[in-house]
Amino acid sequence: MNFLWSSDLKINTVHVHDVIRAVWHTANWYVSSDNSQPGTPVIFNLADQNNTDQEAICTHIRTIFGIKTGFVGDALSEFSKIEEATEDTNDMHMGPWAELLKMNQIKNSPLTPFLDKELLCKNALSLDGTKITVSTGFTYEHPQLTEDSLREIITDFQEMNIWPRD
Repeated sequence: MNFLWSSDLKINTVHVHDVIRAVWHTANWYVSSDNSQPGTPVIFNLADQNNTDQEAICTHIRTIFGIKTGFVGDALSEFSKIEEATEDTNDMHMGPWAELLKMNQIKNSPLTPFLDKELLCKNALSLDGTKITVSTGFTYEHPQLTEDSLREIITDFQEMNIWPRD
């Protein structure tokens, strides 16, 4: 599986438990402090503190699924026709995904390998998630993406019957 761009393209993640905790934490912080001025929105980005990039994601994909990964690099990615690449990728993955779901008797899943062409553009998905920690005292319990946290997510999805067990 080859990825567009390079291994160092940033892709921040955040654990769902930290998202839930952050929502609850900021709601309590907002109402219990002088920050609840009407009409003054407070916005925080949530992101892991691990400076995650495509290589970190690929390392876990290789380990968990045994899939060889690589990167085509910036030069080739610049010349690729994103629309064609998106169509080819969707054609390649949607059929096998549907078969996996069928084989595992999963009738409906919110998870999909479908890609919008905008996701293949060179857009680093990197945010600074420290403002919430500095402003409100919030702390991340899962500050980095790990193989174990990905396996936990896959297991949870399997238990919800939205991810194949094979």
